[in-house]
Amino acid sequence: MLNVHELADIYGLPENIVEEELLRSLSLSLTNLFGYEVEALLNDSGVVELYSYPGSPGDLKVRNIPLSMIGRPAIRRIQRDLTVSLVKKRILRDYDLLQDLSGCVLEGMVAKAADQGPLFVRLYAEGPYGFLKNTLTGICPFRRQTPRERGTYRPGEVLSFYVLKVLPILENGIPRIEITLSRNTRGLVEGLLMKQLHKGPSIKNFKLKCIKRIAGAYAEVVSPAPLPLKAVKGVSDELKEYIRVVREG
Repeated sequence: MLNVHELADIYGLPENIVEEELLRSLSLSLTNLFGYEVEALLNDSGVVELYSYPGSPGDLKVRNIPLSMIGRPAIRRIQRDLTVSLVKKRILRDYDLLQDLSGCVLEGMVAKAADQGPLFVRLYAEGPYGFLKNTLTGICPFRRQTPRERGTYRPGEVLSFYVLKVLPILENGIPRIEITLSRNTRGLVEGLLMKQLHKGPSIKNFKLKCIKRIAGAYAEVVSPAPLPLKAVKGVSDELKEYIRVVREG
């Protein structure tokens, strides 16, 4: 329970943050338990020591509390409080990094699918999100799925998704990151086309816009310049819909 190194590995947090949260959580939990102020500190050997300030006003004597004074029920409560606290720290850290995913197009593997329900997707993300490899998941609600595709998704299938939003939420008192995905938004067409264009010669200050889309059937895109046929065909094949490109202006 009190091993900073092990807790840092379990929750994927820096040891200094785990140490700070461990001492804060211990101090708060034991203060509530004993009814007087308790402070948890680490000695030079890295062992937790507990001190209390139970005296009357003007009594500045500090008393050491042996760990043996803490019973099993108190230990379970401390473990629970510490777990929630460390999970919150991790979620806030993850959110700071992941909120930039909103508006991006990512590939993901369908992990679970229901005929009339959401898709649970294991997302593939690179760069600064590498620390979340194999743990980054998103949900594509039923209403955000392409009508013609509903009921046909299968676990293991790899598809592209548009990230609608990234939010920290509480579920049964436990914090987590919720990533909402879409297969039927116009942004998916725009994002996939831009990814195709980036595979070719560099295009500076280039921006296109999908002005109309019937997901799974038709999309109309306004572009300031002609688009390579290969790029348009690649997205058309992936989404299984006809893409019409019109020149801006």
